[in-house]
Amino acid sequence: MRARNDRIAGVLVGLAAGDALGAGYEFGPAFEGPVEMKGGGLFNWEPGEWTDDTQMAICIATEAAGGDLDLDTLGDRFIAWAGEANDIGNQTRAVLSRAIDGSDLPEAAAEYFRQRPDHSAGNGSLMRTGPVALAYRGDRDRIAEAAAEISAITHADPLAIDACVLWSVAIAEAVETGEIPGMRSGLGHIPADRRHHWEEIIDKAERESPGVFTPNGFVVTAFQAAWSSIVHTPIPEDQPSRHLQATLENAVRIGNDTDTVAAIAGTLLGAAWGSSAVPLGWKAAMHGWPGHTTTRDLVRIALLAVKGGKDVRKGWPSTPDLLPQYEKGYPQQPLAVPLPDDPGLLIGNVAGTAIADTDVVVSLCRMGSEPVGPAHYDVRLLDEASPAANPHLDFLLDDTARFITARRGAGKTVFLHCVRAESRTPTVAAAYLAHRLGISGPDALARIRAVLPAANPNPGFLDALNRIDPHDVGDTLPGEETEEPCADTKPAPSPTPGNSSPPIARG
Repeated sequence: MRARNDRIAGVLVGLAAGDALGAGYEFGPAFEGPVEMKGGGLFNWEPGEWTDDTQMAICIATEAAGGDLDLDTLGDRFIAWAGEANDIGNQTRAVLSRAIDGSDLPEAAAEYFRQRPDHSAGNGSLMRTGPVALAYRGDRDRIAEAAAEISAITHADPLAIDACVLWSVAIAEAVETGEIPGMRSGLGHIPADRRHHWEEIIDKAERESPGVFTPNGFVVTAFQAAWSSIVHTPIPEDQPSRHLQATLENAVRIGNDTDTVAAIAGTLLGAAWGSSAVPLGWKAAMHGWPGHTTTRDLVRIALLAVKGGKDVRKGWPSTPDLLPQYEKGYPQQPLAVPLPDDPGLLIGNVAGTAIADTDVVVSLCRMGSEPVGPAHYDVRLLDEASPAANPHLDFLLDDTARFITARRGAGKTVFLHCVRAESRTPTVAAAYLAHRLGISGPDALARIRAVLPAANPNPGFLDALNRIDPHDVGDTLPGEETEEPCADTKPAPSPTPGNSSPPIARG
């Protein structure tokens, strides 16, 4: 159940990660080499800033968090958003500009399609469709129906509608199973006379390499580019969840509408792998409209979208400050002690957030919706030994250690904490020391116990520390250099043959 919450959050977080990653490369050529969340691009985005893809998805998720997805009210949200946005797809802009209010939008979209039947299938509804799968989780018929209706608010072309239905149904399946689904599972939700054409579209995406599908402002080529990137990116054997990062980077390398293709892929990857599979360095950088919305806000919005505005557990994720609850349930003295091997890293308990004077706070437990400092980041780590509780444990320890290493390398002080500093904090601190010093996980844990005598990681965490190879630590951070594909990889879902011949459109 709790791993599923991570996958629910992953729908929005994965979308925003792909969007922000691709923003700086939008409408550029295909390329090889490293991909960075660098910002720039046509609209001079800040590093980590998401674009209209995430902005419109936030509109949908926020509406769902209000209790229902009312089409007229959602249309009003889109119109209000357009009044503030600086990046709007051509087709979306044209339709929104014709409508007086939300109730007029579907007719404006239908008229746009009637006037331009061969040029009205832009990718602008597919890019935002992910939250529809959250609003009606567990009811795929309703998900398909809503995906079609919400696409038709701005994109009434059957190609755009069908793409949204297929992708939304796939997201719903991924959230429930934690696996990348077969894309054909949604074919039964589109009209029978269009299924064969979509089988051919999917076949070609699985047969051809991602770079074939460009230009990709057209909804079909955007769909194919995203799906081809997913199925043709190998899944690493040692840390399978790195498939998300590698796939998004490959989606951006295609070129053209990079942010949208990566955003589309990100919704499905996040639904399958979870928010915890998105690198912490990316999540720390991600932000955008409205206001100063951050990754923490995306998690909150996604979870409330499923619950119709209701919290998941004891005031989380909407309560601004959970510290009073921790003080009541776990009364303890504040603890924030420096590591002897690195005094710039303080480790402690949740009460220590009140006394730790550091540049960065990394929380390994649920925290309130408001940050405890100017640079406060969350890591989803449950204090449970079962592999099902933390399905990406090795990745998470490695990724968090690298994140702390990068912050310390930049001269920042860091406070790392969980609730009681007994299991999660010493485990992650040990992973960091192993990475920093090039020692084994158990040796690093022994050093941690010198300052945290009560450290007692659960058996699953101890096993993970035992798996740390001192010969593999201390290397460069992910994304700082191009790495050759690993030999110990397994293929993603098997492609099958087929063909299609897409036209071109945008937005």
